Amino acid sequence: MEGSALLVLLVVAALAFTLGRRGRGDVAPVAPAAAGPAGEDVADDAERADGPWRTEFVDALNQPALLLDGHGHVQAANRAARELLGLTSPTLGGSILESTASTGVADVVARVRSGRAPLTVDVERAGRELRVSASLVGDETLVVLTDRTRERQIEDLRRDFVVNASHELKTPVTAIQTLGDAIAVTLPEDPDRAGSLIKRLNDESERLARLVGELLDLRRLEVAGPLERVPVDLAEVVRLVVAEQTPRAEGRRVTLEVDVPDTAPVAGVHADLEAVVKNLVSNAIKYNRDDGSVHVTLATDGSDRVLQVADTGIGIRQQDVPRVFERFYRVDTARSRATGGTGLGLSIVRHAVERHGGTVQVESELGAGTTFRVRLPIGSEA
Repeated sequence: MEGSALLVLLVVAALAFTLGRRGRGDVAPVAPAAAGPAGEDVADDAERADGPWRTEFVDALNQPALLLDGHGHVQAANRAARELLGLTSPTLGGSILESTASTGVADVVARVRSGRAPLTVDVERAGRELRVSASLVGDETLVVLTDRTRERQIEDLRRDFVVNASHELKTPVTAIQTLGDAIAVTLPEDPDRAGSLIKRLNDESERLARLVGELLDLRRLEVAGPLERVPVDLAEVVRLVVAEQTPRAEGRRVTLEVDVPDTAPVAGVHADLEAVVKNLVSNAIKYNRDDGSVHVTLATDGSDRVLQVADTGIGIRQQDVPRVFERFYRVDTARSRATGGTGLGLSIVRHAVERHGGTVQVESELGAGTTFRVRLPIGSEA
């Protein structure tokens, strides 16, 4: 059973039990009053006495909740409901449509009142996904709301991730299968050509292994949990990554310039920080122009280390800048695939930096290069 529907049933049971006790006289009754000149009677007194009790009961609920009277008018709305619905004040006596400004919510209430059975329905209101659970308590109607907007967004992201990951994995897997078949046919008749096919097979195998590895890294970074921080010399990490990337840069005639201090310790996870530097430097080389340059600097700004990687490459269109950290998003799809890119590198950078309590920014101009700037707190453990 859904959590919101279960909550409604529990609240309904509590209301029914309490109202039943009041009907049997187990709860102190309201003292009867004689009818006055204005025609007040005992029933009116009892209804007024029950009003504050109902309000207190609804206010005690954690989830957004409203209680409607027998005519479908709002008797009580707790603070969570008022915040969710954007009500500036708990206006009572209005209809459910007036209070929620949602025909979907009003329709659920109408169906419950006519069918006399509990109902849970997802509706959309003002761009938000609401789960509406309603049930009758005598002639009154209890409505509990659950904001599922964030949950639905996560579901959409997961679905898109599975689709994109399947598509990305399919490419190298298909290539490996095709090359394997070609090698089996070619090897006996043309050993020289088989050698080039074997090299391509190895390239696709490495691409597949890299994609799987980055998927696992991204998953690890997305899982919430405390970091086991240790002192990491970020300056040394930069020097090692640049040394590793130098052969690729020389192959593209790209000049690597490094300006880092002798030491720059931070409190963090060595593998994650290395992945940040490696992805940024690798991208700066990959998307550069021949005879271009990459300038890597590391400085201290107050309590932060600031890593900057600037290139003279192809740049990024302004409409693409906000999306560069999305998973599988590629600014230049053809070049990325040709160079073995997975589309996950910058997403890994963002998640790793944010897990360390830092920020990453990008500035770019099409045809004039790109600059990534990472700020990482030094940390008390550094």
